Parts: sequence; C-alpha cells; structure tokens
Amino acid sequence: MKENQDQDQKEKTPVVVKEKKSVLLPILVVTIFLFLVLLCAVVWVAAKKPMVVKQIIETNISSVVKEVLPASEYVCLVYNYQSITQRAYNPGNWLNARNLLFVLDGTIKLGFDCGDIDVREHGSQIMLIMPPVKILAHEQHTDRARSYELAGGGVLPRAVRPQEVLDLLGDTKIEKEEQVEANEALIRQARESAEALFKPLLELIPSIRGNYTLVFLW
Repeated sequence: MKENQDQDQKEKTPVVVKEKKSVLLPILVVTIFLFLVLLCAVVWVAAKKPMVVKQIIETNISSVVKEVLPASEYVCLVYNYQSITQRAYNPGNWLNARNLLFVLDGTIKLGFDCGDIDVREHGSQIMLIMPPVKILAHEQHTDRARSYELAGGGVLPRAVRPQEVLDLLGDTKIEKEEQVEANEALIRQARESAEALFKPLLELIPSIRGNYTLVFLW
C-alpha cells in the first residue's frame, strides 16, 4: 500500500512542475516586453528633453521681453522740419491774386509697432528681429504758417485762411514723407534711438542680465 502511494506521489510531482513552468513563461515574456517598452520610453524622453527644455526657455524669454517692451506703437524719433514753398493763389485774377512764399512747420513721428517684434533665443544671445521704421504720424502746422508776398500779385490781395494754406500745400505733405522715408541717416537715427532705450531696459531683467547678449536685427 505504501509503495503504491509513493508511486502516485512520484507520478504527480512532474505534472506540477510542468504546470508551474507553463505559467511562468508568459509572465516572463510580458515582463521583458514591458521592460523594453519602458526602456524605449525613457530613451525617447531623454532624447527629446533638450528640445522641450529649449522650447520652454525660448517661450519664457520671449514672454519676459514682451512684458517689458511697450505693447503698442512706439515713437522712437520726432522729426521737426521747416519747409519753404512758393504758391500762386487765384492765378490770373488781377484783383485778388497772390504770389506767395510759405514757410511751414511740420512734425513727423517715426517708429514701429512693438507687437511686430520677434524675440528668439539663440545660445547666449537674445535676438530681437525688429520691424521696419515707418511714419506713424505727420502733422503740418498750417495755423502757424507764415506767408510772404512776392511780385506778380493782384491789386487787392486778401489774407489766406489756414484751410486754404492746407489746400495750397497739400502735395508738399506727401513729398516730405517720401523724403523722410528715403533718408537713411534719419532712419538709422530712429533705430539707434530705439536700441538705446530698449537695451538697458531689458538688461535690468535678472534672467537676462549677465546671461544673454542682446542683438537687434533690422
């Protein structure tokens, strides 16, 4: 009887071991697969991390710079001028025609929209890609215009009102704007004025001071 029990025990033992092996094998495969997936994920994140960090830095630097700079149009140069122009008033009218020499003062404001500034971080440099300088406002002070009588006028000349002065000198406004836009020295002065204000202002920011060099690109 005892011999039969021992024989039965011997016959059952290999079956249990076999069943354990058959269960452990899928678990081992799944574990290895999950480990490989995790390893690939770690490698991928490690490879992408510098790019992600760089994007965060660029975003933060851009935001910091934008917060400090003006949010709208910025006038970097006010150009006051005086023009001398000859005009005929009521030509051919022998009674009240006038041949006049006008001395007219005007003011042109040069600048740009700060919202168009593109800020980029490049190594240890912060690059500010600036918009072109343009005329933001132009005012001719016709109410302060001075006129001088020249030969060739009528018998009874009368005073010319400010609106009439504006009508007579309307084309000079466009001519003056074209002259200013073509004046490279004036445009350069406007750019230098903007840089002279923005640079020390941005260098006061703790995250920029000593860490970055500011570069203005026009």
